[in-house]
Amino acid sequence: MAEHQRISILISLNESPDYGLNSSILGDILDRYAIGGSRDQLHTQLNWLEQNGYVTIDRLSSNTWVASITQNGADVANGRSVVPGIKRPSPRSL
Repeated sequence: MAEHQRISILISLNESPDYGLNSSILGDILDRYAIGGSRDQLHTQLNWLEQNGYVTIDRLSSNTWVASITQNGADVANGRSVVPGIKRPSPRSL
């Protein structure tokens, strides 16, 4: 499930006009695909992505984070880079 959540986060950030979204919107996106969870679970995935260099996070409060995709994250979202721990995007998401 974590691999699906991570690629969904990266694709959503990559498709955002400013390459960033807040944690509330990201939670709604994951819920829409029936792969959501608690806010803590979302923050765990965002932390993992940040620690591995795929997003940056601006922590506005304990519950409100704004994630922005990095170039490495965009490479994964676009299928140019395959990373253990992140599901490879399907052809329809490329």
